[in-house]
Amino acid sequence: MTIKFFLFTMVVTMVKTNDNGDDTESTFSRPNLVLANVVILVVFLLLVAGVYLWVVKKNKGQLIFPAGINYLSPTNETAPVGNTPLFDFKKLAESADWVTYKGKIYPYSFQHPKAMAPLVFPNDPTDAVAFKVSSLPPEQSLMFLVETISSRDKKLVGKPEQFIREYWKFFSGLKGLNKIESVTNEKGLKGYKASYQTKANIITSDNYFFIIEGDDDHLLHLANTIPVAEGEAVFNRIVNSLDYGK
Repeated sequence: MTIKFFLFTMVVTMVKTNDNGDDTESTFSRPNLVLANVVILVVFLLLVAGVYLWVVKKNKGQLIFPAGINYLSPTNETAPVGNTPLFDFKKLAESADWVTYKGKIYPYSFQHPKAMAPLVFPNDPTDAVAFKVSSLPPEQSLMFLVETISSRDKKLVGKPEQFIREYWKFFSGLKGLNKIESVTNEKGLKGYKASYQTKANIITSDNYFFIIEGDDDHLLHLANTIPVAEGEAVFNRIVNSLDYGK
């Protein structure tokens, strides 16, 4: 409404009223009319740019790390981690009622408790999967996604271990690698388990990066987003069930 009123006011100033109260066109020359239109357009574009910059500034710092922690709030403070579990994870770990989930874009698959319904995101190039396992919104607690190395640093393509060691650099809420070790899951996939340190000196949950044979630009990334210790057995079972087809 403010922008419309401003533009309307500028247009009205280009019209004057005669003695009989009838509106008549002003005696502006054509160059002056063109100049007036250009000024209106420039002012409008500046207003739009101002709104855009305000929105960008307002949302600065809201980075979602795949490990499921929103490290920075809009005020650049460490955001609280959702820690209210929604399941009895001990029972889920021992349950036989598990089902297989298959990727929509990439030919990966893994098993998960049937009670934990997988949540996906339309047109998501990372083919990510989230589970509503705590009070955190699912989009802030991704458990699985396919990492494209070149989208973060093209120089690290074909260097999976270095990519994982430097993964923290891509997130402003992290300050370094905590530890890394080589792993192989029960399906024979090889990769690395890593954890990172936040700027608030919090150690992240374990992140697993599995190498895709014959593909130097992608890694299978799983992160433990279950907020209780009992959930580790569920997560480990998911990790060991991860497989990748040809």
